[in-house]
Amino acid sequence: MSALSAKKPQRSRPQDDKERYYLLPGQGGASYRRKQRFILKSSLIVGVIVSGILALVMYLVYRPPH
Repeated sequence: MSALSAKKPQRSRPQDDKERYYLLPGQGGASYRRKQRFILKSSLIVGVIVSGILALVMYLVYRPPH
């Protein structure tokens, strides 16, 4: 249990220019957060629409006959 609670060692920062990591456009910063927010909103909207359609189909299939 003590191994799980031990603090993680600090990462060493690369000192050499060859080891630097550069993000491509759209992979970080404000544009990345904007893209993630758009994906989240659109997936929620699609989820609500699909669940509404399924609920309507289930209602029409399983309602008692008149």
